[in-house]
Amino acid sequence: MTHLPPLGDHPQVVPRRRMPPFSPAMSEVQAYWQGLCRGQPVPFRSQVDPSEIASLLDRAFVLERKRSEVARFRIAGSYLCDAMAMDLRGMPMISLFAPSERRRCSDWLDQILAQPAIGEMTLIGQDATVHARMLVLPLRSDMGQIDRILGCLELTSNASAYPGFYKIGDLATTAIPRPPRAYLTRDTCATATDGFADAGVGYTTQGPRARPSYLRLVKSDV
Repeated sequence: MTHLPPLGDHPQVVPRRRMPPFSPAMSEVQAYWQGLCRGQPVPFRSQVDPSEIASLLDRAFVLERKRSEVARFRIAGSYLCDAMAMDLRGMPMISLFAPSERRRCSDWLDQILAQPAIGEMTLIGQDATVHARMLVLPLRSDMGQIDRILGCLELTSNASAYPGFYKIGDLATTAIPRPPRAYLTRDTCATATDGFADAGVGYTTQGPRARPSYLRLVKSDV
């Protein structure tokens, strides 16, 4: 098991009960994610149907972490891109934060995927007030690896675009209990939808290859 470094004295990881109540959008995204679990601890990304959360797409995002790379925005709502005054697609999530906060943010996301856990964060602007709240929910790839995140970012009324300068306020993580034996079967998954399903790899199936004969009949006249 990989040892994750501590998050340090700041930002503070607080219990969920000490965090503010979810906004309506955050509550709806979490309820949708829970409905996808269907007895599994973490749903598959291909189960996410954009049409079922159409009213939330402008505030929703999907992160993807490939191997040892940092998590990047694979999908980001137009409202979020406009609020941050930049196209977030393909950008590392840590790029929203001040350089001194980026390692903490990356470690926190690693913990969300490794445990796995549900995470919450408050983002602090340059005026030292809360500018946004974030909810992150882990997802599996079609191969079963927990390396995707469905998220929701809710901005406050006084929010301004400070990409690259946000500070991290409070963090909260809620561990997702694992069943005794979690069988990851594709039977629990809905049909993959365009834009959220992993790209398939084409292949052809060949018939059985003829195996060479290692025993030969040798005719002898002796």
